[in-house]
Amino acid sequence: MKRNAHALYECVECGYQSPKYYGRCPRCEAWGSMIEVPSQEEAAPSRAARGRIAAVPLEKVDSTRVNRRSTGIPELDRVLGGGFVPGSVVLIGGEPGVGKSTLLLQICGQAGTGEGPVLYYSGEESESQIKLRAERIGIASAGVHLLAMGDIDDLRDAVAQLSPRILIVDSIQTLNGGAGAAGSVAMMRQVTAALIETAKAVDMTVFIIGHINKEGQIAGPKTLEHMVDVVLYFQGEIKSDLRILRSAKNRFGPVDELGVFRMSASGLESVEDPSALFIHGRDNREPGVVIFPTLNGQRALLVEIQSLVSESPFTGNPRRISVGFDAYRTAMLISVIEKKLKIPFFQHDVFINVTGGFSLRDPAADLPVLGALLSSRQNIASPQPRTMIGEVGLTGEIRPTAWILPRMREAMQQGLTHFILPKAQSGIPKQAGLTIHRVENIFELQRLLQPARRGG
Repeated sequence: MKRNAHALYECVECGYQSPKYYGRCPRCEAWGSMIEVPSQEEAAPSRAARGRIAAVPLEKVDSTRVNRRSTGIPELDRVLGGGFVPGSVVLIGGEPGVGKSTLLLQICGQAGTGEGPVLYYSGEESESQIKLRAERIGIASAGVHLLAMGDIDDLRDAVAQLSPRILIVDSIQTLNGGAGAAGSVAMMRQVTAALIETAKAVDMTVFIIGHINKEGQIAGPKTLEHMVDVVLYFQGEIKSDLRILRSAKNRFGPVDELGVFRMSASGLESVEDPSALFIHGRDNREPGVVIFPTLNGQRALLVEIQSLVSESPFTGNPRRISVGFDAYRTAMLISVIEKKLKIPFFQHDVFINVTGGFSLRDPAADLPVLGALLSSRQNIASPQPRTMIGEVGLTGEIRPTAWILPRMREAMQQGLTHFILPKAQSGIPKQAGLTIHRVENIFELQRLLQPARRGG
């Protein structure tokens, strides 16, 4: 077969580009994956064709207030920053079966009557399957239109005909835009660009579902996340009814904001008080239990950190297992205790667990984890449920943390009044009924815990 000498070839699997055709991609080693694509000179319009573009002074740019609209789902509105923005493109990723399609189908039911027509595209289910699921979870069908097993041209025609205010794409990996395989790197980039162009042109909000790979990232080129306005990750154990929606990118609101849902027979339900859910049984004063207010975006949530330190049957090779907390940081905290307090752990198994399936990435969780380790290792019980907040350094010092006020306010709303905080922490509210202990290092923390030590 004769090849164009001036052509550019791209691998549909990994996006590798080359002026030379290969039967096997040099990067991902896929056979027959190279296709001819327009060169940059051919793809870009000439200056004469597109006209002259001039810079605009910032003071002359019209500023318009973002007109947010509610999805009708409180926790989703929170993660989006108060609602969705017309003309924006939202990408949602998550494990199969976690509830992505259910969540977006509920958006259709809530917005179908108030926001005008809603178009739901599915490349994985037929219209009858979507209808059965909608009936099962009680979704109102008024104003909702379905399109199944089409391509980008069919989708554009449907948008031109219906003029929907909201478009659901389930999923981007199944949408074909012409030559090439659906789900390939080049195809995903092409159809996403077409959806963004259409959304901006007609002021339509687009929600896109994306599959994730084994690393937990949205499958496809990373440029997808750069192209869209909002990137959300939907997480949760399939055997649990708890679901967590987290924002990884948001051009219209805070990043790392978090929403909590419960999966029920009638669909996803917003959890109004997730702190009470995560610290269930907070009156438990057994050794190794500490409550920590973590901050996600602009929201403080209470989680319970549990530690179990027991003699290891594996001499010389004790286990270090951490669920919901960084294992390397756990090892660091254990080393700080051994070095500074001379409390050995080399003959003990160590287990750390953050209840509720929550995953902590907050440096202020160092102090509660270290406190839980000390409490379990020395069999120390607390007369009152204690809340700890602070970062621990390698020399054993306890450093102040940011956003102390919303953290403490959330704890106080749940009836917690005993706090252990860094000595240098500022911004601590003065309120009657609070018991606040300030500690400068782990030596002071150990002395503070010692009076409540159990026998045995």
